[in-house]
Amino acid sequence: MVINTNIEAQRTANNLQASQNRLQKTLSRLSSGSKIVNAADDAAGLAVSSRLESNIRRIGSVLNNLGNAMSLTQTQDGYLKNIDHAMQRMTELAMLAQDNTKQDQDRALYNKEFQQLMDYVLSTRTNDFNGVNLFDGSKVDVVIDPDGNTFPVGGVNLFSSVYDSALKKQSWQLTGNTWQTSKSGYVTDVDSQKILYKSGSEAYKLTSDLWWQGSAWHTSQPTTGTPPAPDPSAVKVSAGSFIATGSMNGNSGLTNLTAPPVANSTKFDPNTMTTADLAASGNGFFEEMPAPPGTATADKIQYSRITKGSFLASDPAGNGDLEYQHRGAVAKGHYITVDPGSQDTDAIAFSSGSTVTTDQDLSDPPFNADNLGGVEIATIEGAKASLDVIFKALDQLHLDRASLGAIQQRVEFTSGQLITSNQNLTQAKSRITDVDVAAETTEFAKHQILVQSGTQMLRQANSLPQTALELLR
Repeated sequence: MVINTNIEAQRTANNLQASQNRLQKTLSRLSSGSKIVNAADDAAGLAVSSRLESNIRRIGSVLNNLGNAMSLTQTQDGYLKNIDHAMQRMTELAMLAQDNTKQDQDRALYNKEFQQLMDYVLSTRTNDFNGVNLFDGSKVDVVIDPDGNTFPVGGVNLFSSVYDSALKKQSWQLTGNTWQTSKSGYVTDVDSQKILYKSGSEAYKLTSDLWWQGSAWHTSQPTTGTPPAPDPSAVKVSAGSFIATGSMNGNSGLTNLTAPPVANSTKFDPNTMTTADLAASGNGFFEEMPAPPGTATADKIQYSRITKGSFLASDPAGNGDLEYQHRGAVAKGHYITVDPGSQDTDAIAFSSGSTVTTDQDLSDPPFNADNLGGVEIATIEGAKASLDVIFKALDQLHLDRASLGAIQQRVEFTSGQLITSNQNLTQAKSRITDVDVAAETTEFAKHQILVQSGTQMLRQANSLPQTALELLR
């Protein structure tokens, strides 16, 4: 019996420490849900589970890529479906245009819709999916497995010759200077004149004959003497002519005129238009601008001459006499042969010999452009030719849609296989790393009891040397 060394206490302490370590490991597993908390827990299992985890993550990325590939092909097919409908309608119009009971005016109306549908298809060719062009024929390589293997999707080329032949717009070679408007507006079909006021004056167009005498207007010829005779001091101003009020001098003694009767005249506001020749019917009150150097007259209302075919940025009707049939509304991109000047400073100028593409008929005056051809149904011959090339384009379109359908099927099957692989790999990883809670709680209870028991036994072992005191009494 010894006092300095308590071997039993040391043994009990070692057992207690081991039980505590196992209890701590069990607690770590239960709290983390994983059997492998440290690399030392299962070195081989850790390596295998890490490889499986890497595979699972890569499969998730591949599935994401395949989802994007499916979206791309579905977007392509959505556009092609609408193009299919548009081109089928184009064939309908081409058939209608071949009806010999139709007039050229009817075919012109069919051609307007035909060209609009063609413009829709042409505009679709440049669409993209997140910056990837959908219809330029390029293919996109899509990763299909965790090892990085790929297969191509896309490949639809709406710029191929078969489509170009069916979507060729009418083109013309210009024979004179031409401008393309940058905005909508109006084009005049008669020569007209725009009145610009002089301060303190007003312009009027007479709707019936009037006589000016002294300081007043008369609706009938003034007379004098007995028997009455026409007063020579009265100046007749004929219906349809223009006059100006204020301190201005006209022809034949017409000066300092007042406003004519409302019932016999129409007032022209500044900048309004007239189709009348103000040089002939203006009674000397008007002067064309810009006047030659040194000829400007202070007491004249100036006007600018607008040539037939000129572009006007705003509706010129106002209260003038440029009637609606004398100008037509035009859309942005309309071609004209008169420089629009300040009316459209952004208009694009084309010189003689240039080639332009437009549905606008440039064969007649004032253009007299050379027709370079295009797909149209304005004539029976054009409708027959158009039908042939559109049928070929539709055949190619159906092949392209079938190819996209096949690609979508492959993407779906590949995605299904990867989903199955992902489930299997996840299950395999779970067997290695996930803790069995039922078994682990049993271990926890066992080690908890051992720690409590070991604590009590260590207390008893530490009291064993006290028996030596009995021998010293």
